[in-house]
Amino acid sequence: MVSSDTSLGLNAIAKTELPPLAYRKRLAQLIEARKVGILDRWYKSQFDKSRLRRYGVSGVENLDRQTLVQFFLTPLLNLLIAYVRTGKTYYRDVYLDERLRYSPHRADISVRKSFFSEVIPADEVAVVEEARVDSDDTSTLRMLLGHLHMSLLCSSLSDSVRLLALGDCLMNEVRVFLPGQCRSAGIDIDMRMLYFSAAMGKNLETQEALQFLSSNPTDLVAFSFLTYEGLPPYQLLLREAHRLSQSEIKERVIGIVGLLRRFMFDVREKTEAPFLLHNACGLPLTRFRRHLPILPAISGSRRKVLELLNHSIRELAENIPNTLLIDEQFLVTALGHRDSARGVIPRKISGTSFFHTSRFGEILAGAYAEVIRSYRDLRKAKVLLIDFDYTLWEGVMADGAVHQFQERQQLLHRLKEQGILLVAVSKNDPRNVRWGEMNLQPSDFTLLKINWNPKVQSIQETAKELDLGIDSFVLIDDNTTERELVHAKLPEVRTLDSALPGTWRSLELLLSFPNTRDTEEARARTELYRAQAARREAMSQNVDYPAMMASLELKARFGPASIRDLSRIGELIQRTNQFNSTTIRYSRAQLQEFLTDDHHRIYVSELSDKYSNLGLVAVVIIDRRDGDAIFDSFVMSCRAMGFGLERLVLRLVLDAEKDSSSYVGRFVPTDRNLPASKLFSEAGFRQRNETEYTLEQGDPRPEAPTWFTVLERSARD
Repeated sequence: MVSSDTSLGLNAIAKTELPPLAYRKRLAQLIEARKVGILDRWYKSQFDKSRLRRYGVSGVENLDRQTLVQFFLTPLLNLLIAYVRTGKTYYRDVYLDERLRYSPHRADISVRKSFFSEVIPADEVAVVEEARVDSDDTSTLRMLLGHLHMSLLCSSLSDSVRLLALGDCLMNEVRVFLPGQCRSAGIDIDMRMLYFSAAMGKNLETQEALQFLSSNPTDLVAFSFLTYEGLPPYQLLLREAHRLSQSEIKERVIGIVGLLRRFMFDVREKTEAPFLLHNACGLPLTRFRRHLPILPAISGSRRKVLELLNHSIRELAENIPNTLLIDEQFLVTALGHRDSARGVIPRKISGTSFFHTSRFGEILAGAYAEVIRSYRDLRKAKVLLIDFDYTLWEGVMADGAVHQFQERQQLLHRLKEQGILLVAVSKNDPRNVRWGEMNLQPSDFTLLKINWNPKVQSIQETAKELDLGIDSFVLIDDNTTERELVHAKLPEVRTLDSALPGTWRSLELLLSFPNTRDTEEARARTELYRAQAARREAMSQNVDYPAMMASLELKARFGPASIRDLSRIGELIQRTNQFNSTTIRYSRAQLQEFLTDDHHRIYVSELSDKYSNLGLVAVVIIDRRDGDAIFDSFVMSCRAMGFGLERLVLRLVLDAEKDSSSYVGRFVPTDRNLPASKLFSEAGFRQRNETEYTLEQGDPRPEAPTWFTVLERSARD
């Protein structure tokens, strides 16, 4: 039994070895013999009316006891017995998912865990007491049940990922198997679902999804529009495909993909979370083709539909930023359509249950788990620390000829082009590196740490020179000892084994995560950070601050934003955490509206020095209200910090808004935006409340740093 006062804690349960199979079979037989008594007690626990009301659990109002026992509790207990008997993970996964059926499953995880902390201990006591096992068996059975229910009661996992799934019952099947696969990787998955289905008569509408995203932070968004009972036009097309011409099929496919495109573009305006877009696989099979192996699983006419549809869906995925394709067609073809459609749980165990999980859900969960693991490892990645020997090539270059891993190097080059910084961290003599054999060149790396120093030291030096948080670093290295040393000394650094194919699949997926961008700004990032490292070295040699700043020949180009700045402004708004006064994440559509309405002004500043042009690095959004100018957002790239640019931009905005009666600076503290905390107070603004500072029209204006050359930037630039 797992409860707040149990003597065997959850951590101890997690580390305890499960008993041998023969022993478990005997426990299962004892439980099987006492099913009637257990079901009676489970019903009283599961369907306590006051608890159901307190937690807002719906769906049981019109169901009588017999129905709930026959269709829910009996199959649930059968699954538990099967898991105790066999230890098979699919019994565990289906059982745990069924536990959610009459729970507050749409509520926050903390609410669900509170609910289960009341239900599960009573249910465990019922099993143990009714089975009438002896004292030794009691301890073992409690441990088994505690191990089974652990994920429902609490989570000791350090990583969590939030997934919003949009679709029909196919997403139910993914939800069944995904948590177990994620737990084995040390990830706590919080999966929420919003349904649309032809079978349920629920149309494809964006409003529910947009409302959910407005109030629920989400890491990944998945779309299954077609498989099973998805969009009605798709179901109709499959039924009528045999009597349609090629041109008629193509016309309908264009219409279906148009629906998907509009839906996804609406959602993309609301979130930059990576999308997981399913294509179509032809499931479910028709009744005859499912059971008659003499017939092809998919008819020729349906194959034509799937071919045209999946070609268009692949193009759609390629043209929506940060979108990954979940290739149902590939996964189902590899296993076979009929095998994919088969149930996971034998009929003698599922009986009259509500659930109908298939092998296809298990396969899809594996594809999801790989994306989620990659997202967990790389969502913060800004810097890839690259080992050389046995990572970029097979062999030791100092010892002679090597085989270059050109595909790996090409992938790293693509990541560099999309804004990821590459840093060489190799224990080597620089003279031994034969760059002429390689796809990557020294210019592709922001820093070259090729020496015999400990890699921990090289990584620490890199963090200091680039002035980036070490939690944005990922080490790619084949050497287990090196990875473990880095993990021990610098646990914030993610470490990936370059010998594993999964590492390179993850890096391929990184191209579709929000921390990569196919923009001019992203492509220039390596040179910008290389210049920054040189700049910091020059600054460290000069202690006269004004003279040091003047030696950099800083130029600030300031003025109102234009429509062509929107991509870069959006990038700053979404990515910047440190110098961000309110951390409001405006969408591109909202920013575009601000450019044209009468109540907002967006000011931007570019920055350059004698080393390089840093580009557009600061954004200020002013909300004009009742004669006041309110600093709604003040955002500055971390690479522009340390020059005093924020003080200059603040003064320039005040001058541009000189007709305002007063100025209100807003600062909303987070765990990461401390660098922006003194922006307004040190400029003479008076604190009015916890988040607002004011400067009146007659108050002295803050002084702008003298070491900048200011250039005007018009709205047409």
